Amino acid sequence: MAAVKRRRAIIPKSVAEQALIRLMRVGDRLWRQSDEWFHRWELTDNHYNVLRILNGAGEPIQQVEIGRRLLSSRANVTKVVDHLEGMGLVRREGGTDRRVKWVELTPGGMDFLDQTSGEVIGFAEQALGRLTREEQKVLLGLLEKLVEKET
Repeated sequence: MAAVKRRRAIIPKSVAEQALIRLMRVGDRLWRQSDEWFHRWELTDNHYNVLRILNGAGEPIQQVEIGRRLLSSRANVTKVVDHLEGMGLVRREGGTDRRVKWVELTPGGMDFLDQTSGEVIGFAEQALGRLTREEQKVLLGLLEKLVEKET
């Protein structure tokens, strides 16, 4: 039997493509690890991020603003806030406009953040432990540059 010569597509080398694929793989791996890690509190990283957003705001903020900061859809934010409200970590209030929902941390939500923030920071330190502090700062700057809005 004669060997059949197989043809391959000629794909030019691209550093951008290689970096993007690596970034997606690392992101996927970190996402899976964080989902497993946050599961102990019946939360996801999005749930925890909402708590951090509310804590940083220091006052009630509109649910739509939470979505903007999370880069998440309105429906997803509603589900996340519903879950946190069911756990007693946040409270939702309506203003004069019934379409606008204001969300704030409850005292229980603040206590939860006080109790867990050290562990969450420890998880982040472990996940990025192969990088020096300076490398972590450079990485953060590069990632921020990737998500900057084009003007």
